[in-house]
Amino acid sequence: MVCPEFGRKMIRYMKSKGWRIRPLNIVYLEDANPDTWQPTQGKLDEWDDVRIVVSDKGEVLLSCEATCEPGTYYTYNPMNPAGAFRIANDIQFLDAWEFGYHHNQEALVQCGTIIGFRDGNKDGIRVGDAKVQGDDFCVNQHTTGDSPDASAPDKVGRWSAGCLVGRYPSTHYGKFLPLCRQMSLKKFDTAIIPSDSFAEFS
Repeated sequence: MVCPEFGRKMIRYMKSKGWRIRPLNIVYLEDANPDTWQPTQGKLDEWDDVRIVVSDKGEVLLSCEATCEPGTYYTYNPMNPAGAFRIANDIQFLDAWEFGYHHNQEALVQCGTIIGFRDGNKDGIRVGDAKVQGDDFCVNQHTTGDSPDASAPDKVGRWSAGCLVGRYPSTHYGKFLPLCRQMSLKKFDTAIIPSDSFAEFS
């Protein structure tokens, strides 16, 4: 269970960056434990990021396993010849997602400009990669199955080519999407935060 103080710390962190704070906020914490938000050693193809929904008061409404990065398959077999897309971090993207469908899944689909990197050398990290910006990368916030009772995979595999993917369909359909609907927004902000930067913040 995430310590309540960490939710309040998350809001302080976002405010320190000058980011927009809404009543409910979507955040992805990279390379972190979903129960403690403590940094972990990120590894390719692992569910080692955290999908978070936190209120403006710091109440943590959702904290679950996810990935912000492509899995092994699309890292080595990118859909774009320039390399797999890896979203930029320590940044908040405004009004960049809306309700829609990722294949057969209800999801948040990209509708605005985001920034990332093309992993042209297929090494699974951003360092040295070409920076790109656009509104047509199809970087969606989805899950790993078409229904809440679908089983969750052990590895990221083909489930992400650069999308923000929640590991468990039951959590995506049962918690994440209902919280998004509760926001009563047409377009959604999302912040991507490195866990080490968050851990060092006081």
